[in-house]
Amino acid sequence: MGAVLEMMTAIRAGLILTTTLMMSCSAISDSGVVGQVVGAVTGAEAPPVGQQINASEDDLLDNPGTFLRVNIRDLDRWTTMVKAGENGTRTTWIGGDGISITEENGVLAATRGLPRDIMGADTAATWQAIRAGGGTVQKRMDFLDDQDQILARVLQCRIVSAGSDPVNRLQRTYPATKFEEECTGEGLSLTNVYWLNPSGRMIRSVQAVSPDAGFLQIDVF
Repeated sequence: MGAVLEMMTAIRAGLILTTTLMMSCSAISDSGVVGQVVGAVTGAEAPPVGQQINASEDDLLDNPGTFLRVNIRDLDRWTTMVKAGENGTRTTWIGGDGISITEENGVLAATRGLPRDIMGADTAATWQAIRAGGGTVQKRMDFLDDQDQILARVLQCRIVSAGSDPVNRLQRTYPATKFEEECTGEGLSLTNVYWLNPSGRMIRSVQAVSPDAGFLQIDVF
């Protein structure tokens, strides 16, 4: 515990505001789903560029709520993130590589630092359907296009329970229920997958960002 506290103190001491991550977003729009995430991300702080967050397996397991491990699948790399800010029920996490995500109850609301980021996304309806055991929802996602403009897509999503599907990580197995969210609309289709533990907390997900960025596997500790 002492080692991880020392590490977190060192990280916090070197934090810098990531206003550059938000310049394009705040200049484009502060309304709709984009506006919902601006407050969380503009207040985010990050370790200095190039300072990776090194957390051992014991650090991850012994400090719940402190770290995320994110697999950026299309870039074939993992990154460790720490909590950087909160805006209502939304939390922003950021890593030493400058990549950040904003989530609400584990559902991805925004990303920064990836190709064609999610600038904002609806999350509430998805979470409500998951908690209800399934359902159909309408979901808006705003992407950054090749001209740095907001590209909005409205998707029709069907969420279903796939039953028990334990999560294996760090040589441990956790009981979980798996949910799949299949979304289509406006020339776009994607499938997100969520794993909830028996207490209803999301402990793992695989969620789409954009055609250029692909999918993120997010492990919550």
